[in-house]
Amino acid sequence: MEEQIEQLPEDDWVDQDLLTRDLAGDLLDAEIAAEKERLDGPDHDDSLLSRADRERRLTAMIAVRDRHRAPNVL
Repeated sequence: MEEQIEQLPEDDWVDQDLLTRDLAGDLLDAEIAAEKERLDGPDHDDSLLSRADRERRLTAMIAVRDRHRAPNVL
C-alpha cells in the first residue's frame, strides 16, 4: 500500500525565501562593515562615489537591514 502524502496549500517557496533573506541579510551586514571601514579610512581620489554619497549609501543599507530584521516584516 502506498503512503499518502499530504499536500499543503502553501507554496514550498516560502522556506526558500526565508533562507534567501537570511543570506541577503548576512551579505548586507558584510557590505555595511566594509563601507564603514572605507569611510573610516583615508579618502581615495579613484573612488566613484563622493564621501557624502558613501555616507548616504551606508545609511540606506542600515535602514534596509533594520527594516527587514523587524518582526512581522514580509
